[in-house]
Amino acid sequence: MSVFMIGCAFCAGVIGALVGAFEECMLAGFLALVVCMFPGNKLMANCLSYGFIPFVAFTGAVAGTAYASKIRKHDLGGAEILKSLNTFNDISALIISGLFAIVGVVLTYLIGLLQQPIDAGALNVIVVSVIVRIIFGDGKFWNSKIHDIPRYTTKKFEWFYIAFVGAVIGFAAAWLGKATGNVWLPFYLSLASLLFYFIEPNFPPTHHITCIAAYALMATNNTIVGAVWGAIAAIVMTLIGDAINTDVSTHIDPPATAIGILSVVIWIIYYIIL
Repeated sequence: MSVFMIGCAFCAGVIGALVGAFEECMLAGFLALVVCMFPGNKLMANCLSYGFIPFVAFTGAVAGTAYASKIRKHDLGGAEILKSLNTFNDISALIISGLFAIVGVVLTYLIGLLQQPIDAGALNVIVVSVIVRIIFGDGKFWNSKIHDIPRYTTKKFEWFYIAFVGAVIGFAAAWLGKATGNVWLPFYLSLASLLFYFIEPNFPPTHHITCIAAYALMATNNTIVGAVWGAIAAIVMTLIGDAINTDVSTHIDPPATAIGILSVVIWIIYYIIL
Protein backbone atom coordinates (compact mmCIF):
# COMPACT_ATOMS: atom_id res chain seq x y z
CA MET A 1 0.00 0.00 0.00
CA SER A 2 1.40 3.38 -1.02
CA VAL A 3 0.33 7.02 -1.18
CA PHE A 4 0.18 6.59 -4.95
CA MET A 5 -2.30 3.71 -4.63
CA ILE A 6 -4.45 5.68 -2.19
CA GLY A 7 -4.50 8.59 -4.62
CA CYS A 8 -5.49 6.25 -7.44
CA ALA A 9 -8.28 4.83 -5.31
CA PHE A 10 -9.64 8.32 -4.63
CA CYS A 11 -9.62 9.08 -8.36
CA ALA A 12 -11.27 5.73 -9.10
CA GLY A 13 -14.06 6.56 -6.64
CA VAL A 14 -14.65 9.90 -8.32
CA ILE A 15 -14.64 8.26 -11.75
CA GLY A 16 -17.14 5.69 -10.52
CA ALA A 17 -19.43 8.45 -9.29
CA LEU A 18 -19.16 10.34 -12.58
CA VAL A 19 -20.01 7.40 -14.81
CA GLY A 20 -22.28 5.58 -12.35
CA ALA A 21 -21.41 2.58 -10.19
CA PHE A 22 -23.08 0.07 -12.50
CA GLU A 23 -21.54 1.55 -15.63
CA GLU A 24 -18.08 1.58 -14.05
CA CYS A 25 -18.17 -2.20 -13.60
CA MET A 26 -19.18 -2.62 -17.23
CA LEU A 27 -16.33 -0.38 -18.42
CA ALA A 28 -13.88 -2.25 -16.21
CA GLY A 29 -15.02 -5.49 -17.85
CA PHE A 30 -14.29 -4.13 -21.33
CA LEU A 31 -10.92 -2.81 -20.21
CA ALA A 32 -10.05 -6.17 -18.64
CA LEU A 33 -10.88 -7.91 -21.92
CA VAL A 34 -8.50 -5.57 -23.73
CA VAL A 35 -5.81 -6.43 -21.17
CA CYS A 36 -6.43 -10.14 -21.89
CA MET A 37 -6.04 -9.47 -25.62
CA PHE A 38 -2.80 -7.55 -25.12
CA PRO A 39 -1.26 -9.04 -21.96
CA GLY A 40 2.07 -7.35 -22.53
CA ASN A 41 0.59 -3.86 -22.71
CA LYS A 42 1.47 -2.30 -19.35
CA LEU A 43 -0.39 0.91 -20.19
CA MET A 44 -3.75 -0.87 -20.45
CA ALA A 45 -3.04 -3.00 -17.40
CA ASN A 46 -2.19 0.08 -15.37
CA CYS A 47 -5.39 1.81 -16.52
CA LEU A 48 -7.33 -1.11 -15.08
CA SER A 49 -5.26 -1.40 -11.90
CA TYR A 50 -5.04 2.29 -11.05
CA GLY A 51 -7.94 4.01 -12.79
CA PHE A 52 -10.86 1.59 -13.08
CA ILE A 53 -10.35 -0.57 -10.01
CA PRO A 54 -13.78 -2.26 -10.19
CA PHE A 55 -14.47 -3.15 -6.55
CA VAL A 56 -12.98 0.14 -5.30
CA ALA A 57 -14.59 2.56 -7.78
CA PHE A 58 -17.93 0.77 -7.47
CA THR A 59 -17.95 0.97 -3.68
CA GLY A 60 -17.06 4.65 -3.73
CA ALA A 61 -19.89 5.38 -6.16
CA VAL A 62 -22.36 3.45 -3.99
CA ALA A 63 -21.38 5.64 -1.04
CA GLY A 64 -21.53 8.84 -3.10
CA THR A 65 -25.00 7.96 -4.37
CA ALA A 66 -26.34 7.28 -0.87
CA TYR A 67 -24.78 10.53 0.40
CA ALA A 68 -26.21 12.53 -2.49
CA SER A 69 -29.66 11.15 -1.74
CA LYS A 70 -29.85 11.43 2.05
CA ILE A 71 -27.52 14.28 2.96
CA ARG A 72 -27.64 16.49 -0.12
CA LYS A 73 -31.30 15.69 -0.87
CA HIS A 74 -30.73 15.37 -4.60
CA ASP A 75 -33.41 13.90 -6.82
CA LEU A 76 -32.35 10.26 -6.76
CA GLY A 77 -32.81 7.24 -4.54
CA GLY A 78 -29.99 6.08 -2.32
CA ALA A 79 -29.80 2.80 -4.24
CA GLU A 80 -29.94 4.25 -7.78
CA ILE A 81 -26.49 3.11 -8.84
CA LEU A 82 -27.17 3.52 -12.56
CA LYS A 83 -27.32 7.30 -12.32
CA SER A 84 -24.25 9.48 -12.87
CA LEU A 85 -23.66 11.93 -10.02
CA ASN A 86 -22.39 14.40 -12.61
CA THR A 87 -26.07 15.30 -12.99
CA PHE A 88 -25.95 17.33 -9.77
CA ASN A 89 -22.61 19.17 -10.12
CA ASP A 90 -22.00 18.47 -6.44
CA ILE A 91 -18.32 18.26 -5.59
CA SER A 92 -19.03 16.98 -2.07
CA ALA A 93 -20.69 13.84 -3.48
CA LEU A 94 -17.62 13.17 -5.59
CA ILE A 95 -15.34 13.67 -2.59
CA ILE A 96 -17.39 11.23 -0.53
CA SER A 97 -17.12 8.72 -3.36
CA GLY A 98 -13.36 9.15 -3.43
CA LEU A 99 -12.98 8.84 0.34
CA PHE A 100 -15.02 5.65 0.55
CA ALA A 101 -13.02 4.26 -2.35
CA ILE A 102 -9.92 4.81 -0.22
CA VAL A 103 -11.57 2.89 2.62
CA GLY A 104 -12.28 0.15 0.11
CA VAL A 105 -8.75 -0.14 -1.20
CA VAL A 106 -7.33 -0.21 2.34
CA LEU A 107 -9.76 -2.97 3.34
CA THR A 108 -8.92 -4.93 0.20
CA TYR A 109 -5.22 -4.59 0.95
CA LEU A 110 -5.65 -5.77 4.54
CA ILE A 111 -7.75 -8.78 3.51
CA GLY A 112 -5.20 -9.54 0.81
CA LEU A 113 -2.49 -9.83 3.46
CA LEU A 114 -4.07 -13.15 4.43
CA GLN A 115 -2.81 -14.47 1.07
CA GLN A 116 -5.71 -16.86 0.79
CA PRO A 117 -7.90 -17.65 -2.26
CA ILE A 118 -10.79 -15.50 -1.10
CA ASP A 119 -12.22 -12.50 -2.91
CA ALA A 120 -10.83 -9.51 -1.04
CA GLY A 121 -12.51 -7.06 -3.41
CA ALA A 122 -15.98 -8.52 -2.93
CA LEU A 123 -15.53 -8.70 0.85
CA ASN A 124 -14.57 -5.03 0.80
CA VAL A 125 -17.76 -4.23 -1.11
CA ILE A 126 -19.82 -6.02 1.55
CA VAL A 127 -18.20 -4.24 4.50
CA VAL A 128 -18.25 -0.76 2.98
CA SER A 129 -21.83 -1.14 1.71
CA VAL A 130 -23.00 -2.13 5.18
CA ILE A 131 -21.25 0.94 6.63
CA VAL A 132 -22.87 3.12 3.96
CA ARG A 133 -26.36 1.85 4.83
CA ILE A 134 -25.77 2.59 8.50
CA ILE A 135 -24.42 6.09 7.87
CA PHE A 136 -26.37 7.26 4.82
CA GLY A 137 -29.34 4.91 4.83
CA ASP A 138 -32.05 3.86 7.25
CA GLY A 139 -29.93 1.14 8.88
CA LYS A 140 -32.44 -1.56 7.98
CA PHE A 141 -31.02 -4.72 6.45
CA TRP A 142 -33.96 -7.07 6.02
CA ASN A 143 -36.82 -6.84 3.57
CA SER A 144 -39.86 -7.51 5.75
CA LYS A 145 -41.97 -8.09 2.61
CA ILE A 146 -39.77 -10.81 1.16
CA HIS A 147 -42.58 -13.36 1.38
CA ASP A 148 -44.65 -11.24 -0.96
CA ILE A 149 -42.25 -12.16 -3.76
CA PRO A 150 -43.95 -14.91 -5.87
CA ARG A 151 -40.94 -17.28 -5.95
CA TYR A 152 -41.39 -17.79 -2.20
CA THR A 153 -45.09 -18.57 -2.48
CA THR A 154 -46.90 -19.36 -5.72
CA LYS A 155 -43.94 -19.65 -8.12
CA LYS A 156 -41.45 -21.78 -6.22
CA PHE A 157 -40.54 -23.59 -9.47
CA GLU A 158 -38.62 -20.45 -10.38
CA TRP A 159 -35.79 -21.66 -8.13
CA PHE A 160 -35.18 -24.57 -10.51
CA TYR A 161 -34.90 -22.11 -13.39
CA ILE A 162 -32.40 -19.98 -11.44
CA ALA A 163 -30.32 -23.03 -10.51
CA PHE A 164 -30.39 -24.34 -14.10
CA VAL A 165 -29.17 -21.05 -15.54
CA GLY A 166 -26.44 -20.86 -12.89
CA ALA A 167 -25.29 -24.42 -13.59
CA VAL A 168 -25.10 -23.89 -17.35
CA ILE A 169 -23.21 -20.60 -17.08
CA GLY A 170 -20.99 -22.04 -14.33
CA PHE A 171 -20.06 -25.01 -16.49
CA ALA A 172 -19.41 -22.81 -19.52
CA ALA A 173 -17.27 -20.45 -17.45
CA ALA A 174 -15.25 -23.29 -15.92
CA TRP A 175 -14.78 -24.94 -19.32
CA LEU A 176 -13.69 -21.66 -20.97
CA GLY A 177 -11.36 -20.86 -18.09
CA LYS A 178 -9.79 -24.31 -18.27
CA ALA A 179 -9.54 -24.31 -22.07
CA THR A 180 -7.93 -20.87 -22.31
CA GLY A 181 -5.80 -21.08 -19.19
CA ASN A 182 -7.35 -17.82 -17.97
CA VAL A 183 -9.92 -18.59 -15.28
CA TRP A 184 -10.94 -14.93 -15.05
CA LEU A 185 -11.78 -14.42 -18.72
CA PRO A 186 -15.44 -15.51 -18.28
CA PHE A 187 -15.77 -13.09 -15.35
CA TYR A 188 -14.52 -10.21 -17.50
CA LEU A 189 -16.96 -11.21 -20.23
CA SER A 190 -19.77 -11.17 -17.68
CA LEU A 191 -18.87 -7.67 -16.50
CA ALA A 192 -18.74 -6.39 -20.07
CA SER A 193 -22.06 -8.09 -20.87
CA LEU A 194 -23.79 -5.76 -18.40
CA LEU A 195 -24.00 -3.43 -21.40
CA PHE A 196 -26.99 -5.49 -22.56
CA TYR A 197 -28.91 -4.45 -19.46
CA PHE A 198 -29.41 -1.07 -21.10
CA ILE A 199 -30.93 -2.78 -24.12
CA GLU A 200 -33.03 -5.30 -22.22
CA PRO A 201 -33.76 -4.48 -18.53
CA ASN A 202 -34.43 -8.16 -17.79
CA PHE A 203 -30.92 -9.14 -18.89
CA PRO A 204 -29.42 -11.08 -15.96
CA PRO A 205 -26.05 -10.30 -14.35
CA THR A 206 -23.81 -13.35 -14.45
CA HIS A 207 -20.50 -12.14 -13.00
CA HIS A 208 -21.22 -13.73 -9.62
CA ILE A 209 -21.67 -17.09 -11.37
CA THR A 210 -18.56 -16.87 -13.54
CA CYS A 211 -16.45 -15.57 -10.66
CA ILE A 212 -17.46 -18.35 -8.28
CA ALA A 213 -17.04 -20.91 -11.05
CA ALA A 214 -13.47 -19.62 -11.38
CA TYR A 215 -12.81 -20.09 -7.66
CA ALA A 216 -14.29 -23.60 -7.84
CA LEU A 217 -12.14 -24.43 -10.86
CA MET A 218 -8.98 -23.20 -9.13
CA ALA A 219 -9.82 -25.34 -6.12
CA THR A 220 -10.70 -28.54 -7.97
CA ASN A 221 -9.79 -28.21 -11.67
CA ASN A 222 -13.18 -29.78 -12.35
CA THR A 223 -15.74 -28.19 -14.70
CA ILE A 224 -18.64 -30.12 -13.16
CA VAL A 225 -17.80 -28.65 -9.77
CA GLY A 226 -17.79 -25.27 -11.48
CA ALA A 227 -21.33 -25.95 -12.67
CA VAL A 228 -22.49 -26.93 -9.18
CA TRP A 229 -21.06 -23.80 -7.62
CA GLY A 230 -22.49 -21.75 -10.46
CA ALA A 231 -25.97 -22.98 -9.52
CA ILE A 232 -25.30 -22.22 -5.86
CA ALA A 233 -24.06 -18.73 -6.72
CA ALA A 234 -27.20 -18.00 -8.74
CA ILE A 235 -29.45 -19.08 -5.86
CA VAL A 236 -27.46 -17.23 -3.18
CA MET A 237 -27.38 -14.01 -5.21
CA THR A 238 -31.14 -14.15 -5.69
CA LEU A 239 -31.74 -14.74 -1.98
CA ILE A 240 -29.46 -11.84 -1.05
CA GLY A 241 -31.12 -9.54 -3.57
CA ASP A 242 -34.58 -10.36 -2.24
CA ALA A 243 -33.61 -10.21 1.43
CA ILE A 244 -31.36 -7.16 1.76
CA ASN A 245 -31.45 -5.26 -1.52
CA THR A 246 -35.15 -4.96 -2.36
CA ASP A 247 -37.12 -1.90 -1.25
CA VAL A 248 -34.05 -0.47 0.49
CA SER A 249 -32.43 2.88 1.23
CA THR A 250 -28.95 2.10 -0.15
CA HIS A 251 -27.36 -0.48 -2.40
CA ILE A 252 -25.71 -3.63 -1.07
CA ASP A 253 -24.65 -5.42 -4.21
CA PRO A 254 -26.13 -8.95 -4.39
CA PRO A 255 -23.57 -10.34 -6.90
CA ALA A 256 -20.59 -8.98 -4.94
CA THR A 257 -22.07 -10.22 -1.67
CA ALA A 258 -22.58 -13.68 -3.14
CA ILE A 259 -19.02 -13.69 -4.48
CA GLY A 260 -17.54 -12.62 -1.15
CA ILE A 261 -19.47 -15.15 0.92
CA LEU A 262 -19.07 -18.10 -1.43
CA SER A 263 -15.36 -17.48 -2.04
CA VAL A 264 -14.87 -17.89 1.71
CA VAL A 265 -17.06 -21.02 1.76
CA ILE A 266 -15.08 -22.58 -1.11
CA TRP A 267 -11.83 -21.70 0.66
CA ILE A 268 -12.99 -23.37 3.87
CA ILE A 269 -14.26 -26.51 2.13
CA TYR A 270 -11.45 -27.16 -0.34
CA TYR A 271 -8.42 -25.60 1.28
CA ILE A 272 -9.06 -26.17 5.00
CA ILE A 273 -11.44 -29.11 5.42
CA LEU A 274 -10.47 -31.14 2.36
